[in-house]
Amino acid sequence: MFRLKAPCLTLCAALLFTACDNRSVPQKAIASQTGFTDVASVTLMVGSAAPEFSLQGLNGDWVKLSELRGTKVLMIFYRGHWCPFCVGHLQDIQTVLPELENLGYQVLAISPDDATGMQKMVDRLDRPYQFLSDKALDVTGLYGIRRDDEIPHPAMILLDQKGIVQWFYIGEDYKQRPSAAQLQQVLNRLNHQ
Repeated sequence: MFRLKAPCLTLCAALLFTACDNRSVPQKAIASQTGFTDVASVTLMVGSAAPEFSLQGLNGDWVKLSELRGTKVLMIFYRGHWCPFCVGHLQDIQTVLPELENLGYQVLAISPDDATGMQKMVDRLDRPYQFLSDKALDVTGLYGIRRDDEIPHPAMILLDQKGIVQWFYIGEDYKQRPSAAQLQQVLNRLNHQ
């Protein structure tokens, strides 16, 4: 019988819970004036109002999208605290959180995680996001980014102060997401239009 020794078990567990590096998305997705998706169910369009929703946050508070009018919004849909690619993506994006704050963005990190799962993600990050739970995937379905019965497709959606979609990336490949540097390119372009 094969047995793993304690140091090997520790290493295996550490590898399981560390973040994975994501591949950057194609430059055409970043430069696109109409947003980018390779997911057939997405109906989101740049220049249209983002669908309204209300979701519960980590502290039990409800966040209604329309109540954030007057503030720019970046929504990041991720699969859950258990996904090393999601952890890696949120860790990467937190490097531009100060810039997002300076530009007036509220960042919403949305997943099917419950409060325990959201707290696990908070514990892994240096800078705070506003975590929201979409356990039933109702909002994920509303945005056309539901992958299956349990998870969303990874997505980033930028809204202006009126709740109008300015840019989005919604991808089929969960290992490929816009990097912090690529998001910075999009922000630079949007702020110089």
